[in-house]
Formats: sequence, C-alpha cells, structure tokens
Amino acid sequence: MSEAHGSLIKSPKQLIAMVFASFFVPLTIILLLMVFVNNGKRTDAEATAEQLIKPVGRLNIAAAVPAPAADTATK
Repeated sequence: MSEAHGSLIKSPKQLIAMVFASFFVPLTIILLLMVFVNNGKRTDAEATAEQLIKPVGRLNIAAAVPAPAADTATK
C-alpha cells in the first residue's frame, strides 16, 4: 500500500533550471513591483520637499487663563 515518493527533479538540466527560476523569478517580480509603485509617485515633480513632508495637522498652544478660584469656605 505504501508507494515510494519520487523526486520532482530527475536530471541535472532540471536542477539548473529550478535554481535559476527560484532566484531570478522572485527578483524579477520584486523589481517590477518597485517600478509600478514608483511610477505613481512621479506625477507631481514640482512639489518641494517642504510641501511633501508638511504636517497634516497643526498644534496651537495659547496662554492658559487661570480659572477663578472656587471659594470653599462659603459653606
């Protein structure tokens, strides 16, 4: 009932092809993804660095006015 499992690679030529594919195919996919992502960023070439990294929100700190002291001795 038990069958022996065989190797998928049967010749040295297949081994060389698999080593080549396992190295260059992922490298090519990563390179193509990098090109795809960078093409979307180049539409606004005239934007300065300050405009690109400006903050989303601003924080304004004003002088705090002290609240009038509550008179606790009136009871």
